[in-house]
Amino acid sequence: MYEIKAYVRETMAEHVIDGLAEVSGVTSIAVVPLSEFGHSTGGGSHLAKVRMVKLEVDVADETSAWEVSNVIVEKARTQEGHPGDGKVLVSRLVRAIRIEDGVVDEEALSRPGS
Repeated sequence: MYEIKAYVRETMAEHVIDGLAEVSGVTSIAVVPLSEFGHSTGGGSHLAKVRMVKLEVDVADETSAWEVSNVIVEKARTQEGHPGDGKVLVSRLVRAIRIEDGVVDEEALSRPGS
């Protein structure tokens, strides 16, 4: 099981979400608004502010995690890529529990009844 967190430009979020809707292992996407997000501008410790959102996607298997990561990078990149386009972070999940019925682990990440 994997959790993918992505920090993407606010203006690219819908484009990324549309792309993720086509990935079979994605059952839900959390969109977390951020008031500010800083990114390094190069030479110094100065952080430039960019309007961003955080997307959180949980998937059951490694193949889906890589596909989600690749879709996010493809859909979130502005033209040839610019500082502040964002980041994708992939983490392993130790446990998942679906609250409504107590189903655990990989099954908890699928749609109920599927």
